[in-house]
Amino acid sequence: MGLLEDDDKERIEEGKGINDSIGTTKARDNSDRAFYKELVKVIEASDVILEVLDARDPLGTRCIDMEKMVMKSGPDKHLVLLLNKIDLVPREAVEKWLKYLREELPAVAFKCSTQEQRSNLGWKSSSKAAKPSNLLQTSDCLGAETLIKLLKNYSRSHEIKKSITVGVIGLPNVGKSSLINSLKRCHVVNVGATPGLTRSMQEVQLDKNVKLLDCPGVVMLRSEGNDASIALRNCKRIEKLDDPVGPVKDILKLCPERLLVTIYKIPGFQSVDEFLQNIATVRGKLKKGGIVDVEAAARIILHDWNEGKIPYYTMPPVRNQEEPSEARIVTELGKEFNVDEVYNTESSFIGSLKSTDDFHSVEVPASHPLKFDEAMLE
Repeated sequence: MGLLEDDDKERIEEGKGINDSIGTTKARDNSDRAFYKELVKVIEASDVILEVLDARDPLGTRCIDMEKMVMKSGPDKHLVLLLNKIDLVPREAVEKWLKYLREELPAVAFKCSTQEQRSNLGWKSSSKAAKPSNLLQTSDCLGAETLIKLLKNYSRSHEIKKSITVGVIGLPNVGKSSLINSLKRCHVVNVGATPGLTRSMQEVQLDKNVKLLDCPGVVMLRSEGNDASIALRNCKRIEKLDDPVGPVKDILKLCPERLLVTIYKIPGFQSVDEFLQNIATVRGKLKKGGIVDVEAAARIILHDWNEGKIPYYTMPPVRNQEEPSEARIVTELGKEFNVDEVYNTESSFIGSLKSTDDFHSVEVPASHPLKFDEAMLE
């Protein structure tokens, strides 16, 4: 048997590469379909749908396509927006975002409990808070009373049906599972900053009138040909990014050099490459032969961005009154809530947030809401 010619070898290797690529794509498609089916299940089973948004970038973590799915699934569905991680942004941003979002839907502010124990997770009562300035120093949950009042308000508004099912939906890492643990006051669902940690719908009975459904984070999103916008919203595993340096370029456009120099204790830099080389050197990320590992440094930066170690926030855009917002189609979904009495309990803990002057954070432009990958929906 003769030796294979070089051309034949190349063709075989190319074939292997294509097969591997097809296999990976199929696996990803199947995984995305599974997530989509779970999302549909949660929406169908729920009376109220809580869409969890990251307070640092509420528009960027909003998914209008999900809201349309809720709207199409029937007139009895009710959508509520939940602004999570309010402790990571200035008070002015929270107030303006709540005003902006409430022009369309009921919206509540929230801070999940960061306590490590398995049970007895604390709530800070807004009425009993003697020192508002100390509220954010605690690992207790804030906003739970407001949210529960809102949900109970809804269950009372039905003459016959007293118990309701609440579906918790949103992008990966906005804090859906942490929200459920905080409301239940114990560790009932797994939490973590890795996209896709929740794999299937999980049921949690909050009390005799309210059942919560935890939905996997929606990952089948359109990335417009690059992974940067998806990566910066932690919708894709950083380890699986083909180009981790690309999103870091976007971070450097958003963050001033002085902030990054202070956070990472590195010398000044003129370019993305120099910045990453400085990080790799300080963190000891070296390849064989002492070559700095720029990609490993880029992944560190992306993890830090998604976990809030690089502090940033956004402000709501000015609405164009002439053009109807695509999101306003869902306005009708919030009408049964008597929201005014509920919102009154928020002022004490929102007032405890640091103001822009005390917040060593950088304001970045608000992102656009993400959309589903249409090919996946077909």
